[in-house]
Amino acid sequence: MKNGLYHIAMILASLLFFHSSIFAQSKTKNRSSPLYQIGLLSPKTGGAYLAKSTPTLSALVLLSPDCPMSINYTKTLNDMQQQFGNSVQVMGILPGKTYKDSTILDFAASYHLQFPLYVDKKMQLSRQLKGEVTPEVFLLDAQGRLLYHGAIDNWLAGIGQKRQKPNEHYLLDAINQSLLGLAVSIPYVKAQGCILNDY
Repeated sequence: MKNGLYHIAMILASLLFFHSSIFAQSKTKNRSSPLYQIGLLSPKTGGAYLAKSTPTLSALVLLSPDCPMSINYTKTLNDMQQQFGNSVQVMGILPGKTYKDSTILDFAASYHLQFPLYVDKKMQLSRQLKGEVTPEVFLLDAQGRLLYHGAIDNWLAGIGQKRQKPNEHYLLDAINQSLLGLAVSIPYVKAQGCILNDY
């Protein structure tokens, strides 16, 4: 378990060298970044850099452009990124090599995503996080410690079933508690969504 958390911390630290926009370009690779070893890339550019400021929390969200449940949560994630500003960095992680860069960029543009997207081509990060479906979120602190993972809220009652609106906000509660220095009261809720494509 400790080794798993160590690897997650290393991956998160590496992500913080990447720019917070999927359109930011960089022609020079940071050879010290293990991201180039695990194949996590920014669509179209292949590499980018993050601003010097480091967020207090990072929310890594496994997403699929063609998963209706991922699409349903784009507004929620956008609102969350805008609400918490520099305190929380939402990052969309697209597992596998199914999607072309043009598809990913169209997805970002169509839903006006306010957070960066990265492709986990070899699914090493997704497996390290033990991700199972999209959407599924992993909230980490600045040291890479896992604070919460699972469902964003309880809007999804099951596959193809939605409540009119959620009444349990698991990720939002975990963020608020963490920013207040409190332990997360519910650290895990099983996520409902589209099964990860292992290709």
